[in-house]
This record gives sequence, structure tokens and C-alpha cells, in this order.
Amino acid sequence: MAKNVENTVWTIEQLTAQVQHLTAETKQLSARLQALENGKVKTTGARSQQKPPIPMAQAAAAAPPPLVDTSTLLPRIATVCFLLVVALILRTVTDNQIINTRAGSWLGMGYAAIIIMLGWRLYGKGSRLAPVFPGCGILLLFSIVLETHARYASLSTTGAYFLLFLAGAMVFAMSIRYRASTLVCLGVPGTAIVAMAIDFPYPLYPVLGLFLLAAIVAASYAFKQQMCRYLRWICLALSSLFWLLWVSKMDTLSSYAEQAAKGMFPNWFFPMLFAFWIVYLTTVVLNVLKKDLQLGFFESLIPTVVAIGAFGGGYVAVNNWHGTNTWFYITMVVIATMHLAMAWWLALRDRERASGANVFILAGACLIVLTSATFFSQISWVLPIWSASALGLALLSAILHNEGIRITSYFLQAISCAVAIISGVVLVPSEAPVAAGMATLSICLCALAQYRWSKTHEPDRSRSLFFTKVDRENYSAVVLLVTGLLGGYFFSQLVLHQVLGMTGADFSFQFRSGQSLIINIGALILMALALKGRNKEIALVAT
Repeated sequence: MAKNVENTVWTIEQLTAQVQHLTAETKQLSARLQALENGKVKTTGARSQQKPPIPMAQAAAAAPPPLVDTSTLLPRIATVCFLLVVALILRTVTDNQIINTRAGSWLGMGYAAIIIMLGWRLYGKGSRLAPVFPGCGILLLFSIVLETHARYASLSTTGAYFLLFLAGAMVFAMSIRYRASTLVCLGVPGTAIVAMAIDFPYPLYPVLGLFLLAAIVAASYAFKQQMCRYLRWICLALSSLFWLLWVSKMDTLSSYAEQAAKGMFPNWFFPMLFAFWIVYLTTVVLNVLKKDLQLGFFESLIPTVVAIGAFGGGYVAVNNWHGTNTWFYITMVVIATMHLAMAWWLALRDRERASGANVFILAGACLIVLTSATFFSQISWVLPIWSASALGLALLSAILHNEGIRITSYFLQAISCAVAIISGVVLVPSEAPVAAGMATLSICLCALAQYRWSKTHEPDRSRSLFFTKVDRENYSAVVLLVTGLLGGYFFSQLVLHQVLGMTGADFSFQFRSGQSLIINIGALILMALALKGRNKEIALVAT
């Protein structure tokens, strides 16, 4: 009996020891699990000699990321399905005439508005489902507004625009408040596209223009917040379609001859055009004034695009709707002068880089070129001014330490020669030989002088991305050499034609021979200069 009691006691002691050991092991495992969750590993006892496990952060970095976050995706899909089911129920009730169409449309729009407001609340709580509600709500609202206005005609055009503006403004404010880039990329262009679809192809142009202006401002603000960087390009494309539609309709209507012309809102055209110009240029100027924000391709391009587009649209409108266009050309000259004045002010403000100056110089130069080319019947008298201005811009680029102006001067010089060829100024026989001679001679002298200057004054590559990444050796200056040689050739053939014309006989054969002689002499002169200066560029052009 005593022996049995002793064995029982011994068994209890063993069990107690095992329980204590298991308790200690459990505590160690709990501690290790806590350490793993915190990204750290603590080792105790005999286990301290073992290799520590990989921290959670390193394990996550080593493992490939999943293609789809199922923990977020599946609940969002379920939520979308639920929201669509409710919308389909409302649509079924309306289609079966359980409630009338007008009431069903307003009920659907109210449902979409509630979904958008619930999304705002969920964003405030940090819910993973927050993007689903405003995204579905704004898409539902788009479809309901379009169908209610176009199919059932129970919503006026003004009412449709008003509802779209409220919904777009709410979604944009929500996306900026909670930095939801997806909502910005969905709400802003979606609202603009739906607004353009209302009453297409005869929309309410003034209201639609205000919509697009609001979209441009929203896209610019979103870019400054580093959200949806491509939104500005989308808004630019939509604005271009808007103006293309308006101008194309103008081109088919006579000047206030029909009642349909009144539906084109001619009195609103130029105020709206001016508003677009102001908004786009203001966004560029604000970006230029921010020294910590480097001008990108969009800011560098938009003033010139707006200037050329505004001139083209205004030129069509003036020729179709107004009897005189003198005031239009005067306005274009004033606006071009404003561009140049803005460039000068920016250059004085930042004497080291003259940041943004070239952007406005290029836009102003394009306006001057377009205005003078369409206003003067004899373009020959304008070409010397263009060519001399290109040379002046090259000298100005060195003063302002702005290599962008240097590139613009190359472009303007090449444009002068191209316009002379396209307009027929260089053709012989010439109706105005004196003006043609002055034009070709000025292009020759100014372009060659500009080429020589460009080679003796190398560009400051530290101030120009173009001369750093694209053209490190300033090969683009060859355009000036070719332009000067073309100007010299056209001037020489014009002189040759006038001299041979004094004989009064048929000199076609002698003229062709003289043209070949001019080309060969020019090539020999270039080759001699290339050998003397060991210039590969001139030798290549000579060949």
C-alpha cells in the first residue's frame, strides 16, 4: 500500500514538472510570436544559440508581392455588386411603371448622391471600402443624368449641367481632402465628358466652356498636390475637342444669316476664348513663380499651343461672322506684346536662369508670325523682320543666360526660310523682285551671322536639358547654316534671272546653267572653308 502511495506521489510530481515545463515552453513561444509580430527576435535559455528567425519585414521584402490584394479586392467586389443590385431594383421598379419615370429618375439620382456622401463618411473612418462608394455613385449619376435628359426629357439642359457640377465638385473636394488620386482621375474628366455629351453636337457652348475651365483649374490644382499628373493632358484634349467642334460649326454657317447661327452663341465666342487664354497662362505663370517647381514639358508647351489655337479659332470666327478683321489683328499684336513683356519681366525677376522667359517668347513669336503672315498681302516685306528678330533672340539668349531662347531663335530663323519657300517668294520670275531680293538676302546674311555666332558662343549646357541630353555638340546650329545657304542661293538665282532678263532673248538654258554654277561655286567655297577650319559640319553640308 505504501509503495502504491509512493508511486502515485511520484507520478504527480512528474506530471507537475511536465506541466511547468510546458508552461515555460508556452511562454517562450508566446514571447517569440510577439517578437515576430514586432519584427524583432528575442532568444532565451538554451534556444539562444539557435539561428534567429527572419524578421517579418525582411520576409515580406524577400517574398514577391501578390498580384492582387484579395483581402481588399473581394470585399470591394461584393460591395460593388450590392450597390448595383440596389440600382437595378430601382431601375426595374421604374421600367415597370410602379412609379413614374420622373420620380424614378429623381430617386435614382438621390440614391447616387447618398452613395457619394457615404463614401465621404467612410473616408473619414479610414475604411477600405471608401473608394467604392463615391466611384459607383458618380458613375451611376452620370448614366442617370444622361438618360433622364436625352431619353425621357424630364431634366432640362441647365438642370443636367447643374447636377453634374455639384457631383463633380463634391467628388473633387473629397479626393483632395483624402488624397484619393483615383477619384480625381475619375471625377474630373468624367464630369467634363458627360457635360460634352449633353445635347451633342449642339451643346450649350458657354456653359460647357465653364465646365472645361473648372476642369482645367481642378487638374492644375491636382498636379500641384502631386495627384493624377496626366489629368492636365486629358483636359487639354477635351478643350481642344470643344473648340474644334465650335469652330467647325462656325465654318459652315454664314454671318448671322440663319436662325441656326444664333444657337452657336457668337457673342460668347471671344469672351470664352479670352477666358481660356487667361486660365491657361495663369497656371503657367504660377508654376514659374514657384522656384521649387521645375517647369515640365506641359508648362513649356501650353502657352504656344494656346496662342496658335486661339489665333486659328479667332481667325475662322472673324472671317465667318464679322465684316472687318482689323481689330482682330490689332488684338493679336497686343496679346503677342503682352507675351513678350511677360517674358522680359520673368527674365528681370530671375537674372540667373530667366526661368519661363522662353515659354512666353516662343508664344509671342508665333503670334507675331501668324498675324503678319495673314495681315500683309506681301509677305516679302515681313520676312526680313523675322530673320533679324531671330538673330536678336540669339543675342538675347546670351544676355539672359537662357538657352531655351537660343533654341527658339533657331526655330524662328528656319520658319522664315520655310515661309519664303512655301509662299512662293523665292520663285522666279517674281512679281516684286525688290521685296523678294531683300527677303532672301536678309535670310542669307542673318542666318549665316547667327550660325557663326552660335559656333563662337557655345551653349551653357548646365542651364539647358536640350543641350545636355539631346544635342551636346550643338549640331542643331546646322539648321542655320542650311537656312543661310538657301537664302543665298535664292537671292543669287533672283539676281541672275533679272540680269538675263535684260537681254530680252530666251535665256532658259543660260538660266539653268547659271543655277548649276551657283550651286557648284557655293559647294567649293564651303569645302574650302571646311578644310581651312577643319569643320566636319561644313564639309558634310558642302557634299
